[in-house]
Amino acid sequence: MEFDLRTPIVRLDRTKIVILKEKIEDPNITTRKLSEILKKKYGISLSHARIAEIIKEMRETEIFRETVIPNENYFIFSFMEISFNNQNFSENWRRAYEYLINSPNVMLFFITDGTHRWKFIMVFRTFQEVSKWVHSFLKEYGDFVQDLNVLIIYRILKFKFDEKLLEELITSSETM
Repeated sequence: MEFDLRTPIVRLDRTKIVILKEKIEDPNITTRKLSEILKKKYGISLSHARIAEIIKEMRETEIFRETVIPNENYFIFSFMEISFNNQNFSENWRRAYEYLINSPNVMLFFITDGTHRWKFIMVFRTFQEVSKWVHSFLKEYGDFVQDLNVLIIYRILKFKFDEKLLEELITSSETM
């Protein structure tokens, strides 16, 4: 199967793409204001009640997720990577995975292509908490871990999904 990087994994109709774009641009936009923008900018006539229903449906189907992330001045953010001891992987991965998924310090947990490592963005109040968490994790799962890299994020320069990324989707949906 050939994979085209320009093709989105999930197809959205034009109305949902436009609503998503406008919600990204202004997360606190009211449905009434959104109704006005849809009409004026995109020629889409929907009541604010219908827009509220669409937004609810989009949340429920996880087209977008809403989360509150405190400013980095109030917390210590860190980036961690784990590589595995393959000898102990099969008997330990599930427990470690569940521990990380349920850890309140783990904000984002992901795997990338290339070297198979678990990677996560974590949040702590103090540097001591970072050290304590790493120590506890290695004490419990050390036979599973080949290597653990910890990087402290000192300054977040940009944290935003830019709504401009959706403009091409809106244009291409008009031709469908």
